[in-house]
This record gives sequence, C-alpha cells and structure tokens, in this order.
Amino acid sequence: MDQERLLAAVLLADVVGSTPLYERIGDDDALRQVSDCLDAIREIVAQHGGDFIYSKGDDVLSLFESSEAALMAVCQISHQLSKKPLIARIGLHFGAVIRARGALFGDVVNVTARLSATANPGEVLISQSFFEALSAGSRSTLRLLDKMAFKGKQELFDVYTLRSDNEALSTHIANRGTFIDRRSAPPPPPINLIIRYEDQSRSCRNNELVTIGRSPECDIVVQRPWVSRHHATFTISNGKARLVERSSSGTFVSMGPGQEVFIRREDILLFGSGVISPGRRSSLDDAQILHYEIISG
Repeated sequence: MDQERLLAAVLLADVVGSTPLYERIGDDDALRQVSDCLDAIREIVAQHGGDFIYSKGDDVLSLFESSEAALMAVCQISHQLSKKPLIARIGLHFGAVIRARGALFGDVVNVTARLSATANPGEVLISQSFFEALSAGSRSTLRLLDKMAFKGKQELFDVYTLRSDNEALSTHIANRGTFIDRRSAPPPPPINLIIRYEDQSRSCRNNELVTIGRSPECDIVVQRPWVSRHHATFTISNGKARLVERSSSGTFVSMGPGQEVFIRREDILLFGSGVISPGRRSSLDDAQILHYEIISG
C-alpha cells in the first residue's frame, strides 16, 4: 500500500446548525445551503494551498503543509460563516500524519477531531503544537484559552483560540481594573484530589490525570460489566477539580446529602468531598462507590 508520512497542519471544520435549518425550510432548500457552505469551506482551503481530504456528513477534513496557510484559511472560514445561518466548530492541530488510500491516519487526526468536537459553535480550538509551528506574528493573533483533557489522552493540552474582534476593548477594560487577565492574575492555591475505591487510592494534583474504568490500563480499575473500559477521568487545572465523563452507562455524582446528579458524556466541577458511582445509583446494592476528597495545599 502506498503511503506518505509528513509533518502537516490538519484542519477539521464541523458545520453546525443544519438540523434546525432542515426543520425550518425543508429538506431540499436546507441541503442546498449545507452543500453551499461545505463548498465554500473547500474553496477557501484550496485558495490557501490546502488539500481537501474528505467530507463526511457536515465535516470537512483538510491538510496543509504550512501552518501559516492553515491559520489564514481558518480566519477566512470563521469570518465568512459568521454571516450565514450555518456556522462551524473548527479544530487545528500540527504533527506527523500518514496519508494513504486518499485518507489521513494517525494521532494528529484524532486530536484534531477532539478539538473540533469540544469547540463551541463558531469557535476555533488550536493545539499547542500548532501554536508552536507559527511565526511570532501569527502567534499574536491567538490567545491561550485553557488546559483541556481529551478522551484517550493521558496528559492535559494547552488549547488556544483566535483573538476576538473586541480584544482591544477587553484590553482597555482590563487597564481600568474591572477585568482580570488570567495570565496576570495570581495563581490559584494548589489543591490535591484524593480518590479511593476499595483498596485502591490515587492522588491527583494540578495538570495531572487519574483515569477510572474497566481496562487494566486505568489508574483505578473497576471490574464491572456496566463500567466502560475508559469510563471517566479526574483532572485538576487552574485550581479546579473536574470529572470528565465519557462512558456509555453514565455516572452518578454526589457532592452532598440528597444532591446526586447523573452525567453522561459531559464534564462536572467537583467541590469538597463526595462519592462517584459509575453506571449505578449509589443507593443500589451492587453500586461501586468511589470516594473523593479535595484537600488544600
């Protein structure tokens, strides 16, 4: 099989807003607008020297040899779609990919997909490696958004986004002292998250991950059929403890008496101490209870 390995920028644009459009104006007219939107993205990619790889549903995956060109394409896509009923969630990543059989393969493609899926409609999420592949001038058009955890990844990622058009206004407000820029704010006090399950115990500190699931690869292994192989992840970032839930069966979380909530494929901030019950209400006899506690310092 012919294949090519190369360092490249990968762009994934996921067009959102098509479902209400189909309901509002009907299938034929909506399909025409969606097709026009996807064609416009492909045209912009071509204008900036990118290679269109495929379109799957409402996604457009493209490859650029130049990260600078990929950034310019994204800026144009964001500007053009801001005037339309359809907008896009966009991910940008840079790294080694394999090109074969008219498709792209490798971890870079997976991370780009996660960035796109995590972005809000109309937002661009950009990886640290893409940021580092840019010139100093291009880097100045981005701002650090946060550290994020992605499914299947063991480390937290620095994630950037485009500076908004009102960045100058935000800077002016900050100078008057009514807005605190995270980069100039004092760091949050350190915290330690302790997770216990049966005879297993793990500690999680800032920018660390603790995974739970049925797989032996997880930090805390819960061997029950209703627990996913990689069920959820505990993280601490910027002084906040978070449970990142990505299972099929969901998780019950209690942070106080009578305050059990059910989450599935979503994130939740953790406070104080409480219990986590993967896939079962904590009151059931077969529930597998994990206890957590957040400790200052």
